[in-house]
Amino acid sequence: MAFFPQSAAMEVFEELLPQIQFNSMDRQILTVQLLTLFVPTARPPKGVELVTSGPQSTDPQRWLPTIFSLWSFNLRTSVFDAYLMNLVTTLVLEQRGQLKLTNEQLRFVFASGLHFFNLPVSRGAATLPRNISMQLRDSSGVYRMQAGAGLPLKEERAHSFARFIVYTMHDESSGGTLELFEQLVQMIEPFYHPSNNGAWSGLLARFLRHLAKELLQRSRAEAAEDCEVPVDARLSRSVRRRLVVLVRTLAMLLLFSKGEDSVSMSHSTLKHLAELEPDLIFRPLLDTLYTAIDSVTETHRMISAMRALAKLATTLSTFAHYPEGAQHIAPLLTLTLPGIDVNDPTKSYFALSFIHNLCHNGVVFDELLASGDMPEVRSISKESAEDMDVSEPPELDMNQIEWATRASTAQFEAWIDQYLRRVFALMDNLSSSQDTSNNTNSSADMKLVLMASYSIELVLKQCGSRYYPMISRLITQFVTSITSLSAVEGMHKVVNAFVSALPELAHASLLSLCCERIVEEIDNGVGLTPSLSRFTRTHSETTLIWFATMLLALVECSDGQHLLKYKSQIVHAMKLLSGTCMSRHVYNIGGQMLNCVMLTLTSTTPCHTRSVPDSVWNDTEFRDNHFRHWGKHPNVADDSFSLEWHTPSMQEIEFAQELMREMVEPRIGELAAFIDSADKRELSNTENVELNRLVWVLRCGVRGLGHLVPPPGTTIAADDLTDALVGGDDANGMPPRYRLDRQVPGGYVFTDADSSEYGEVMDIRKRAGLATAQALQCVVGRGDGNVENIKALILLGESVVCYYAVDRPQFTSKRRAWNYGIEGFAMDNTICEMPRIYASRRAQLTQVSRLFHNTRFMPASELFSDISAQIAHLCLSAYSEVRSYAVSALDNIMAVVPQIKYPLIPMFVAELDARDESNPEKMMGALRMLDSLPIRRACLRDWRFFPAMVLALCRAQHEDKPQVKTMIRNTAVTQVVYVVAPVEPVPPGPLLEQMVNALDGANTDVSVAVAKSRETCAQRYRYAASEYTRLVNELVGILRDAGTTWRFAAIAGYYLDQLTSVRTAPEEQLVGTLAEYLTSDLMLFRESAALNLAQAIGMIKKRSKLSNPNIAAAQRRQQLDMRDGRALGAPHAYADLCERALDGDTEAVQTPLVDNPACGWLVWPKTAKVYAAAPTGDALAFDSIEEASRPAYNAVRSVLFADGKWAEIARLFSVESTRPSEEEIFGGTRAGLFSQVFSLFGPPLLERAWTAIEGLARENERVGAQRAAAEMIGGLLRGTKHWAQSGLDAMWTQLIPLLDTVFARLAPDTLRFWQAALQYAFARRDPRRYLPLIRLIVYGRPFDPQAEAPFAEAAKLDILRALFGAWDWRIASAVVASRPRFLDALAHPYKQVRDAAAIAMYTLSSAEFSVSYARVDEAVDDLARYGPLGRDFSQWAGSSRTQALISEMTQRVQAWKAEVVPLTVGPTNFSRGSKTLLSFFFVGFRFGPRRLTLDHAPNILQLLSELQEHHDDDELCRLASSNLEFLSQVLYTANLSEIVGARLLALLDSSMWHVVNKALPLLCTLTFANRFTLSREIRARILDTTSLFLEHDQIEVRQAASSSLTNMVKCASSNVIFDINTRFSAKLQRRLPRVRYGRTPKDPHAYSKLVLTRHAGVLGLSCLVLAFPYTIPEWMPNVLVQLAECIDDPNPIQSTVQRTFAEFRRTHMDTWHEDRKRFSTSQLDILTDMLVSPCYYA
Repeated sequence: MAFFPQSAAMEVFEELLPQIQFNSMDRQILTVQLLTLFVPTARPPKGVELVTSGPQSTDPQRWLPTIFSLWSFNLRTSVFDAYLMNLVTTLVLEQRGQLKLTNEQLRFVFASGLHFFNLPVSRGAATLPRNISMQLRDSSGVYRMQAGAGLPLKEERAHSFARFIVYTMHDESSGGTLELFEQLVQMIEPFYHPSNNGAWSGLLARFLRHLAKELLQRSRAEAAEDCEVPVDARLSRSVRRRLVVLVRTLAMLLLFSKGEDSVSMSHSTLKHLAELEPDLIFRPLLDTLYTAIDSVTETHRMISAMRALAKLATTLSTFAHYPEGAQHIAPLLTLTLPGIDVNDPTKSYFALSFIHNLCHNGVVFDELLASGDMPEVRSISKESAEDMDVSEPPELDMNQIEWATRASTAQFEAWIDQYLRRVFALMDNLSSSQDTSNNTNSSADMKLVLMASYSIELVLKQCGSRYYPMISRLITQFVTSITSLSAVEGMHKVVNAFVSALPELAHASLLSLCCERIVEEIDNGVGLTPSLSRFTRTHSETTLIWFATMLLALVECSDGQHLLKYKSQIVHAMKLLSGTCMSRHVYNIGGQMLNCVMLTLTSTTPCHTRSVPDSVWNDTEFRDNHFRHWGKHPNVADDSFSLEWHTPSMQEIEFAQELMREMVEPRIGELAAFIDSADKRELSNTENVELNRLVWVLRCGVRGLGHLVPPPGTTIAADDLTDALVGGDDANGMPPRYRLDRQVPGGYVFTDADSSEYGEVMDIRKRAGLATAQALQCVVGRGDGNVENIKALILLGESVVCYYAVDRPQFTSKRRAWNYGIEGFAMDNTICEMPRIYASRRAQLTQVSRLFHNTRFMPASELFSDISAQIAHLCLSAYSEVRSYAVSALDNIMAVVPQIKYPLIPMFVAELDARDESNPEKMMGALRMLDSLPIRRACLRDWRFFPAMVLALCRAQHEDKPQVKTMIRNTAVTQVVYVVAPVEPVPPGPLLEQMVNALDGANTDVSVAVAKSRETCAQRYRYAASEYTRLVNELVGILRDAGTTWRFAAIAGYYLDQLTSVRTAPEEQLVGTLAEYLTSDLMLFRESAALNLAQAIGMIKKRSKLSNPNIAAAQRRQQLDMRDGRALGAPHAYADLCERALDGDTEAVQTPLVDNPACGWLVWPKTAKVYAAAPTGDALAFDSIEEASRPAYNAVRSVLFADGKWAEIARLFSVESTRPSEEEIFGGTRAGLFSQVFSLFGPPLLERAWTAIEGLARENERVGAQRAAAEMIGGLLRGTKHWAQSGLDAMWTQLIPLLDTVFARLAPDTLRFWQAALQYAFARRDPRRYLPLIRLIVYGRPFDPQAEAPFAEAAKLDILRALFGAWDWRIASAVVASRPRFLDALAHPYKQVRDAAAIAMYTLSSAEFSVSYARVDEAVDDLARYGPLGRDFSQWAGSSRTQALISEMTQRVQAWKAEVVPLTVGPTNFSRGSKTLLSFFFVGFRFGPRRLTLDHAPNILQLLSELQEHHDDDELCRLASSNLEFLSQVLYTANLSEIVGARLLALLDSSMWHVVNKALPLLCTLTFANRFTLSREIRARILDTTSLFLEHDQIEVRQAASSSLTNMVKCASSNVIFDINTRFSAKLQRRLPRVRYGRTPKDPHAYSKLVLTRHAGVLGLSCLVLAFPYTIPEWMPNVLVQLAECIDDPNPIQSTVQRTFAEFRRTHMDTWHEDRKRFSTSQLDILTDMLVSPCYYA
């Protein structure tokens, strides 16, 4: 997204580069985020020349080196890598054709991308941290957001790298992206294998998916006619095919991964690739899938293969895209049939998904004739597919393909037969919710049932008519032979699918049969026994329920015309089921049947559709060549969908009216009469059943009236509804998101309000509503009754109010189904073609959207309000089931009739406040309603209801039931995050005024309307403001009430937190109460009061500054012109200001204060916010308080200045928590409070508080007292920002002696509090604000390495480190000038002191680094002069002092080494000094900027290699090994990687084999980690040198060299592999002389030398074999044969060969059926002898 034009790049850099300071992480993540977001990357318009210089420069080549320079500051740090790679990737994407990165830049990005994956290279090695720890340097954890906040997801990092690869790939040039990607694939390929699963697997899989998707999107975009990318910058076909092969290699390995997500991503990857080059994907893939599906023992491979087929079904079956795929459809369908297995729902689901997706893609199941014999054409196997020319697609023999496809269709008949039988068995065995009292259906089973039924519907639609008799026979046979209630739900869906696909055949086969069986069963007395149970039923009802359910499925068709033929049978069956039967299960089915029939007869909906229109389907040419049409879909903009719609005919309307008059209208009178007769008496069981049946049938009938008339509301225009639905744009358009303020045509039968038919339907609905209201009133008035009948009445009331052909649950379900389907079909957002079946579903959703839209305009009539009010009373019922039904119903009603909710809110609020008549059940119902979305939104937006709701929640403590308390808390927590204080309307700007005036000229009503709206807003604000004040005062009263429990006081506090705003003055009572609660006995109240009071005081300060710009605190802040940095002295001299100020330089002291620590570190800004030095005198910073805030100010002051208040605060704030002392933490919230109060009230408050503060600080033995003292003093120091000089002098006079005493008595439990306090106080503050404290720390308490108190001296260093963490480069010179005696601690006897000294030395040395360019344009141009990668900031030799320091440390260690006496026991100066030196470098790897370590650590490699052999000192050995391992894992720039590689190679010259043994793995790790930065020469040298050690005399060295060489070969080119093969094969040419057992060779020396040579040859060839564990390169068979010939050689040759073949067998076991094809017969015989264990009986 481009926020700024291309010419604004330098302006963005002017704003953001001065904010960068990479020595610490203080706010640097945010700066890099903003840089990535705002730097313009868009390509200039055509014809506009690039501006290469000046402030309006538009050439990205000018500033791109700056980005790479910033990148080099923090190499291999995931945060910066991700953001900066995203910036470079976006630039490359948008600048295609104009910007081409250099090879150096490409290698740099690839090197960073490789480190994204964090792949392990060697086992057991320490892992270099991906992110620099802020433990030692950053104060953000105390004061600001965490350093890791906003970290990009792994998904985003993988996406950026994938996009970079795809969009920088242009040609096949040497050193280009394609070559680098080939190298990357070769390196990471082993990590994709299923046996190599680890933390990296998910990230690698995501990377692969993004790579394929981006490649597909680029190819489609560049193939478009309107593509603006130059032709020479587009991706060529040959390059694309090479890239597809590379990605395919990895995706095929991932196909059978252990992680489900990885498998899914491999399928997506293969699908994207198959959309581009199907021949490169399907030929090798299908062979693998056939084998996997045919496997019986490996279930995971079969399931993965099924998922892959389901995912790639549409691509595979599209004939125009991949003609060869059509011949595989029938065999694959047959092969996947065993996957439909009730014992394995997962496998069944994916097998059915495969069929489902094939049908959506237009596959037709009809046999075609293949005339003649198959043409004699060479078949293409997997081997030929791999060996073919990748650059060009193969030529296809269409005659052969079409013949094979026609021949394969002969399998369809047998497949359909077996498919239906398996689905029937599946449905018969899956449990049904109707068969048990508990709903045991898992979501997986329900998904499987739905998928099976929908796949049957699609198969039946897409099959040929020749199979209809077989289909009818199978379904009829199953329906009549099985009547198990466990299968009724599944079979209902099967029959429904049958009738949806083939309605005439389904009705002819089953409808009469079902009606006859129903009549027969009822005539025999089945279903006549009264029963209200939903779960239990008599066995005699099984057959009746079975056939009634099948009949219900048959009438649920899309065209009511098919039902007219069976009108009498249907009506008779319905009357029996709903009017005669007394069993709830039976009459429920009868009511549903009534509903379905009426909706089917009167609905306007799309008819069932096939993949092509009926005119095409019946065409002979299509029937004979249907496979050619597979995958052809109409464009969404065309009219070729030819959808047919069902619109009610006159006969259907008359049929519906008959049902309405005969079966719906009589029920209304019966219900009213029943209620009148049963108003005052107890109902019998039979009467309860009768009432339930009446209510249920009436509900179904009312719902069946939905299509007859539109909902009451605005009148629909008398359009031709059929044309509006069928011919309008919405018929083929996407489902609309209506934003109209009126109803739209919805295909209703009667729309003329004056017609008799319309009036009749509306009268029936009204009478039904009145009867419902009467029944609900009766139930509510009685307060008891049958729960099932109450629930039925609630559902009836809901239907009467809001059901007009569709309700919210149905609409939501339809929308979800559409989204699921389209997401499974669509590849990206640019899809423009759609299967015709999807088009029909889209039309259905469009129609449902119209109907649901119309329900949103119904007025809240008196009848609706009455029904809703009765249901609202039932929301407070004592029965939980009733409450649940009522809450759900009322929620749906409020969604379509929003006005209903406003009269109900006070009733629910009153239930919470009913203290005298508290009822927990009613309170739970009220809470559920208040937490419902419609009421919650209304209360949060409307100040008429919001205060009452809040106060009711806060006062509802009279109910002790835990469930009620939990619901109150959850409701409050849900609402409180959305609470905002009222905001005063902002006057319109001049632009809006101009628009109003312009419109007013044409229409005089505009200004009147605008003025009226303004007045309305003003009135609402005034009312909200008054209610806001009242609410805050009431909440304060709740807090002050002694009877308020802590739970409800906390809720009141939550609301007060959100209601405080700078736009409104703080309330006096609120602020006064918060100040008083600072001394509450409850810790929760104290913490809440501290947080809220700090916010309130902050608002007082802000409002005072805004109201009076002349206030003292505001006068000191100014914008200073910083051009060239001369405003603060020379740019580099600014770093010495603190040193000069400490020396008493008045000019340095008076120089304006710069609190921003980044200002001037990298580059100086044009202007900066600075503060004048503290003024003389004793004036308060806030000498003027805003008038509206003054009462609150006085309230706080009166409390904080009260006698004894601070002593009480000190006592309570120092109370130790229940946590152990080591878990006590410095409280940033509490410190923030003290900062605010001392900032506002100044020195007078300190005089009041000093005694309490001093008392706490001197209690050095109590952890809580020290923590509280640190929080108070930290807040005090930070709050003195605007104090006058006299107040500061008085404070320092008291504080310095106290801190001197405190620091002298620090203990291990309290040191961290004072470190955190100093970090908090110093963060983003100029160090010259704290000169007396710096003098104390630096000069007053100097580090003394000779002292005998090790902890005290270590504590001094830890306190000193707090200065570096906050001020870094601005304090370094001052500390250096104090001449700290760090070096004298080099061999200190105590580890604690040595470690602290090492950390202090490194952080101080790093802090001396700064760049300090004078101007941004100067910085950008200077960095560009260093080359495409800019200036390398990853290494730095340090200042002269730092270089001398490191040199002195090294020299002292070397001198002590010379003094070591052999066999000395115990630590020596050499061992202690070495540990300090290694800790110095270790700090750079683990905690801070690595530039010093990377520059100097290679110089001591020899020493490190020797120190890791000191096995008698575990700590020294561990430090040396960790430094070496980290040194090899670091991502280096090109120059530094060469140096490190040469230094590591030098270690191999050591005469100590232990050193060589440990250096070889380091070289391997370095080669892998820096594959893209090391030059080809140094890599070749490393590989050759490693190869030489295969002939070393020590076998351990040979084994280490072999392991390292194996990993290096993985990254080697084919030429290097050929050279290695040739070199080590030559070593095996000379055979060993035969030596008899027990005899000595004639020449033992020559014999041993030959054994060593042959062992080297075997090791070298073994490296080649083991380097490719999952593939068989063309040279490998011969290598294996050569190794097999050495099996009879003596050890260690024989054991090496055995291990090699054992590993080969393990890694190739899964794919051996494919890999064996790469060997000749003689080679296989040899390998069989090596791989198969010998048998005793052989």
